[in-house]
Amino acid sequence: MKQPLISVIIPVYGVEKYIAQCLESIINQTYKNLEIIVVNDGTKDRSAKIAKEYAAKDSRIKVYDFKNGGLSVARNRGLEIATGDYISYIDSDDWLDKKMYETLLDAAMKNDADMVKCGIIETNGITEEKLTFSDIKIISNEQNKALENYFNGMLWTLAWNGLYKKELAKKVKFPDNVVHEDNYSSGMFLYLAKKVLVMPFCGNYYRFNDQGISKGGVKKPLDKILAISKLKKDLLALGFSDKKLDWKLSVEFYHFVRGWNDNMYRVVAMHKDLYDYVMSNLDARRKISFWWMCKKKKVRLIK
Repeated sequence: MKQPLISVIIPVYGVEKYIAQCLESIINQTYKNLEIIVVNDGTKDRSAKIAKEYAAKDSRIKVYDFKNGGLSVARNRGLEIATGDYISYIDSDDWLDKKMYETLLDAAMKNDADMVKCGIIETNGITEEKLTFSDIKIISNEQNKALENYFNGMLWTLAWNGLYKKELAKKVKFPDNVVHEDNYSSGMFLYLAKKVLVMPFCGNYYRFNDQGISKGGVKKPLDKILAISKLKKDLLALGFSDKKLDWKLSVEFYHFVRGWNDNMYRVVAMHKDLYDYVMSNLDARRKISFWWMCKKKKVRLIK
């Protein structure tokens, strides 16, 4: 029986120190039927050149050169090129356990899952910390039960710890020019998937790195709010409404206002309608804290 093809999409920008390790971990996977799509997002260092050197040795690797558009644009470009039965997104400064695709594909096929998510290992090159699901869990997405998990922590709001059927992946585009794009895409994946499977296996090594395509560049603290706001808007258009999305948006606004002490920005004014919206969705403790922050920092309310 023909083995399914997995398209691995790797956006590349400013990762010349790490791209080799990333590619090595993919070409040495125990599962071999891979289409490895390297999207050069206009990098200015040697990242793309290194990837092309690997492509010259391994016909599964193809490098595509584009002008810089950011991580979301690069992923969407890779998705347009992909021809696989399954899609995987990998950041070019991370790397994979050698059994990542064998393990996730086997689980997906045995359970006819539209997406499979696994745990990750966070590392700075010296220390490691595992973040993992407690056990194997299968969610048949009746009445949008899978989307409930969107509010259950980091592992549910990542794109790169999953394997997606092509039919599902092609439905979800990453929002352009938004840093926290996974907060949108992960919610859409969970809503649109018919069956979701999670497993305690840790397949992705996530590197703490301030320079890579997904972790570097201009910090835009409002972007998480924009991503969640777009998710809410698009889910409403699909007929889904849940107060938890209002809660999540309000909590992010809360953190946005609180975060100005890091000297990146300072909130000086806010529309009263927005203030009332945030206050109406926060828990009692955060309501008091939000009121006090706005008062202490002299945030003006605009009608």
